[in-house]
Amino acid sequence: MLPYQEFSELFPQIMVFMGPKIYGESEVTAQQFRVLRIIGHGPVTLGELSGSINSKLSAAARLLRRLENKGWIVKKQDEHDRRVFWVELTPQGRELMETMERRREKVIKEMFDKLSEEEQATIIKGVNLILKSLTKD
Repeated sequence: MLPYQEFSELFPQIMVFMGPKIYGESEVTAQQFRVLRIIGHGPVTLGELSGSINSKLSAAARLLRRLENKGWIVKKQDEHDRRVFWVELTPQGRELMETMERRREKVIKEMFDKLSEEEQATIIKGVNLILKSLTKD
């Protein structure tokens, strides 16, 4: 099996093990959690969010509508440009995001605690290489 094929088989397995531990019984998907984390750093526009998640504006808008319907985000119109809307977390959204962040942190810490420092460094190096290859033009 070629290395990329092996990676292609292994990556979904990681998510199968980590996903339930992080998301559990919550109604949050991995993509929704990622978006909540981005918005949690401060209000963003649809365009900024779309760029951050590498998604089309229409897909990002649909995702935001779902989050808004769940009461996790709110859109506020820009005071100076009525065409621009800022998206921020509601108190309920912030609480959910923080709960999910704690779970995520715990799962990753437990995973890393079972590995040697050298193995941990290898994982970090590997993930950084993957990200580098994805961002190269």
